Amino acid sequence: MPKLASSFFIFICWYVSLKIMIKNERDLWKVLKKSSGGILFDRIENWAVPGVPDLLGYNQNKTFFTLELKLTKANKIRFSPHQVSWHLKHGPGAFILVARPMNRDKNATVAKMQHVGGLRAGGPTHFFLYKGSQIMELVEHGLKTEPIAGGLQVNEIIKFLNGLGA
Repeated sequence: MPKLASSFFIFICWYVSLKIMIKNERDLWKVLKKSSGGILFDRIENWAVPGVPDLLGYNQNKTFFTLELKLTKANKIRFSPHQVSWHLKHGPGAFILVARPMNRDKNATVAKMQHVGGLRAGGPTHFFLYKGSQIMELVEHGLKTEPIAGGLQVNEIIKFLNGLGA
């Protein structure tokens, strides 16, 4: 009986991961906030200083970092010139999180990832984490750029961010 319960739990987790519907950056923020795993996130609403990332994070190791949230349906990731400038000027605590939802461009290609499920058109939302210093490569190559972390669940990203400063 426990084996059946465990199989059912795994199925439910898989099914729920398929149902993550992210339509805009606000939805991405909500998913991230619900899955925070002990990270304190503050959403930065800043019109006075263009280019500042969307989130300020503080993890369990007492490390601050910033996180720019992006959503794309194809390979291309759009950044404003101010966002590019900000990431080029700031150090290793700056990150970019890109979500690619289920209804993305079926002809798009992405960097090869080492995770269960693979990257296939029409699959669930995929999450990709990049260093801020990778922004020029992201501008030029989009999702063909190799991420530092990624996968089918945002928990993989949270685990990486919680390890900062350890």
